[in-house]
Amino acid sequence: MSLPSKESLEASFDVIVVGAGHAGTEAAVAAARAGARVGLITSALETIGQMSCNPAIGGIAKGTVVREVDALGGIMGRATDLAAIQFRMLNRSKGPAVWAPRAQCDRGLYRRAVRTLVEAHPGVRTIQGTVARLLLSDGPSVAGVETLEGRRFGASAVVITTGTFLRGRIHIGTETRLSGGRAGESAATHLAEQLENAGLAVERFKTGTPPRIDGRTVDFSRLERQDSEIEAFDYSWSVFWTDARRRGSETRHPVQLPCWITFLEAEGKAIIAENIGRSAMYGGAIASRGPRYCPSVEDKVVKFPNADRHQLFLEPEGHDTTELYANGLSTSLPATVQLAILRSVRGLESVAMTRAGYAIEYDYYPPTQLDASLQVKVMRGLFFAGQINGTTGYEEAAGQGVIAGLNAARFVRQDPPVILGRETSYIGVLIDDLVTRGVDEPYRLFTSRSEFRLTVRQDNAVRRLCPIGLELDLYSAVERERVGRRLGDEESAAAIAKRTSVAPGRANALLEQCNSAPIDQPTRISELAKRQGVSLESLLHAADVEHDLEAEALVTVELELKYAGYFVRERDQAEKLRRMGAFALSADLPYETMSSLSFESRQKLGAIRPGTLAQAARVPGVSPTDLQNLVLEVEKWRRRASRPP
Repeated sequence: MSLPSKESLEASFDVIVVGAGHAGTEAAVAAARAGARVGLITSALETIGQMSCNPAIGGIAKGTVVREVDALGGIMGRATDLAAIQFRMLNRSKGPAVWAPRAQCDRGLYRRAVRTLVEAHPGVRTIQGTVARLLLSDGPSVAGVETLEGRRFGASAVVITTGTFLRGRIHIGTETRLSGGRAGESAATHLAEQLENAGLAVERFKTGTPPRIDGRTVDFSRLERQDSEIEAFDYSWSVFWTDARRRGSETRHPVQLPCWITFLEAEGKAIIAENIGRSAMYGGAIASRGPRYCPSVEDKVVKFPNADRHQLFLEPEGHDTTELYANGLSTSLPATVQLAILRSVRGLESVAMTRAGYAIEYDYYPPTQLDASLQVKVMRGLFFAGQINGTTGYEEAAGQGVIAGLNAARFVRQDPPVILGRETSYIGVLIDDLVTRGVDEPYRLFTSRSEFRLTVRQDNAVRRLCPIGLELDLYSAVERERVGRRLGDEESAAAIAKRTSVAPGRANALLEQCNSAPIDQPTRISELAKRQGVSLESLLHAADVEHDLEAEALVTVELELKYAGYFVRERDQAEKLRRMGAFALSADLPYETMSSLSFESRQKLGAIRPGTLAQAARVPGVSPTDLQNLVLEVEKWRRRASRPP
């Protein structure tokens, strides 16, 4: 194959990103921050940043990913701050070490914020078109893309972030089947066929969405109201809210809206049971596997028959509409049945359904075909991010998008890739799980997937990842100053806590309020802050310490003091993992000849070809004995390879 001629190209870029959802927009911005000229191609410019399902960002583990994306210069957190209309901090009862932010967004405001933030980067050019095929050169390596409209663009790297669009098929009941990537938008078939013909393994997953309803037809007096807890929280550390934070401004977010809680009860469950054969999934129209942790309402009724009821959340779509998202009612039943189910729910007896829910099947490519940089192993310069890798969720897509975009730009410049370790981030856990273990169902992040969940928290993403961003020169001058200020505030807060003591007369009233034992002599704040329920901020106030330190910096320092013993153990484990990560495994190791390894290990390692010993340790079927023998085998292979011919 030869390179496309310059005369045949409309334009050339360093990196082309295909798709402008949550993975694609992050990939484009990350590549641009890394110095690349980026072409972002999407079938409709007005859907850049579209929230295809629930207009919510964050949640358990996911909220931490949003803050990690933000720390690396991403836009999801910034767009959420501009669009959040309902905020909750989940896991409050479990202590701040595992708190998880979640924000309901105004769907329209979020989409417009994402597009504005993308187009604010001069290195990104947005292009409307549907990519039909990759342009390839010898190797094979990517050389650009061609759209269905016949437009050809050159690039040294391409990031594909097509979500559910590759051969997407929508199901509503057993009889209604539509080709589409989401409701009202065409599927992409040509590109899917080319990727399969190139030898990539392809599988199918399914996901779904619930019906939407008209809020004007809801009897809210019969529902439980859930108000926002917006307080002083922002996802982004960036320059957007610096001044507002320090002034304590309450105007930095849109006007907050309530969510509403109701339940699917016996009548609705009976309707579902009677019509279960008409569901696309249970009626045989869909054979693909869906997300276990975001089940359809049919799954809930079939798999939990003894449950008295199932909780539903009615969540606002935005300020410019009365439409509500019926969270908890994801379904592929016929539209008439969906309406009957809705009207069986308390408060929805006369509801109008604005849009029917549906299930969607789509192609994904088992992610063990990628290396840890998210580059396709058999095609140089081609990167995948998002649902194409078998994941589910906006946040998981965004986390992959940042890394794929950074690494695509670095590939073009022939720089080493950015690989985040499991000990550094949930993004590192996500990508390591994907490329090492693969998926057999749509992948979703949970705190339980991380061995380092106490030290990898939502409050310390800046401390963990901004040094990487600084090293890669991802930030503007103003952002660099902002990072320095945040890290400086943490250091100042720790120093003040260690050198400042508080007298019994000032401390004991506070300690009594917190049900903590009194003190009988002046005690350092750093010691008292270790007590459960005693905040660092309240201790500084009791000691008459005046400061202008950020509240979040104080939270981070407080947690470091409170859980220091646990953190020491986790960080020791992290250091061991880093040492294993430093033991590199060459891509051309002859695993099939390593007789000291079990047959299963030879097969698994030869198929996945891990980049480090740490990654090899997480390959299913590789035992500790195999790892020890692998080190010996690799050292023997290196000695043989270093001998002169």
